[in-house]
Amino acid sequence: MKDTELKQSQVNAEKTHSKDSGTSENQTIKRVEIPDSPFHVITIEGQSFGVMGDYRLTEKSASEAEVREELSKITWNRIVQVVMLLEEVRTKINNKIKKEI
Repeated sequence: MKDTELKQSQVNAEKTHSKDSGTSENQTIKRVEIPDSPFHVITIEGQSFGVMGDYRLTEKSASEAEVREELSKITWNRIVQVVMLLEEVRTKINNKIKKEI
């Protein structure tokens, strides 16, 4: 998991095949790390949203700055989101371990 996080934080922008649109056009995905937090802002085709790992935390917005500001606020809602996310990750890891045994 550490390797995945490291790779994700090193990627600033990349070209990828558009899976959602069903076309063969390439689209630019911009990933910006928010310093001193586990969060990133992803921007695809002018729409930005906040993520933690593979999990989206915010609604889509036309403003990257707005998403950064929202993720910088420590609210009870954000705390509950992160705790639930970590519990889901823990459950997936435990299930994977059980399958290997």
